[in-house]
Amino acid sequence: QRAAFYRFSGSTEPSVGTAEVLSGKALSYNNLVDLDAALALAKEFDEPFACVIKHTNPCGAAAAETLEAALAEAWTGDPISAFGSVLALTRPVNLACAEFLVSGNRFVEAIIAPAIDDDAFELLTKKPKWGKSVRLLACGDFSPAVRRAGEVELGKLVGGFLLQERDLPCEGADRFRVVTKTEPSAAQMAELTFANKIAKHVKSNAIVLVAGQTVRGVGAGQMSRVDSVRLAVSKAGERATGSVLASDAFFPFPDGVEAAIQAGVSAIVEPGGSIRDDQVIAACDAARIPMVFSDARHFRH
Repeated sequence: QRAAFYRFSGSTEPSVGTAEVLSGKALSYNNLVDLDAALALAKEFDEPFACVIKHTNPCGAAAAETLEAALAEAWTGDPISAFGSVLALTRPVNLACAEFLVSGNRFVEAIIAPAIDDDAFELLTKKPKWGKSVRLLACGDFSPAVRRAGEVELGKLVGGFLLQERDLPCEGADRFRVVTKTEPSAAQMAELTFANKIAKHVKSNAIVLVAGQTVRGVGAGQMSRVDSVRLAVSKAGERATGSVLASDAFFPFPDGVEAAIQAGVSAIVEPGGSIRDDQVIAACDAARIPMVFSDARHFRH
């Protein structure tokens, strides 16, 4: 298939369209789509953060005190799927990040970050297997504040196209509403806030398991929410125990929550709004785990 990329004139928000391509093969259609998805997720965060994107979905993501720590943690989300992925980072790529990436059997298709440090660039472009293959993009500094509400999302259909506003807000602890008898701890609230930001960028039906500030398992794009739970749990394995769960939309039945509880999930955030909310809440109360409602859905198709 032939394809072309058209840039909007006058756009100033750091983006794939405004980024400088520093090295690597020509960007493919899919590279550009994945890079856009990766950068959109990274723009949710002010702190050092890294996300690992595969087919527009995060298979790993983490925030930490340093960028290299965030990258290493993000890679643990799903190391197998991370091979051939696209990365977005909220700080300039440094030598420690580059050394992590070229060690072992790791490889990524493209990286977008505010900048690439000279020594990191040297290593990433001279290392065998990486060399001229990996696409390196510098987009300049960014944070959640750079996102422009005036931008719109466009989707092409046969016979027309769709336009919609950008889905920019993401609810956190200050907006969460506790609906169970058990209240989440401050640490769980922080984890739920992080998980909710990640789930916003996962294809629906979206389920995300998080421990600390690290993604442990993702269930993306399944046709039933309980299957997304099972997929996220299978990705997390033993790490599901004690994790928190975020869902991009309500649980229509208690089966998804019950599967999560059985796997050891310790707290849940979801939008609420199901006619069976009372049954879902009752399942959490029976297990004595907290559930909060965000009162906002983030469907991604």
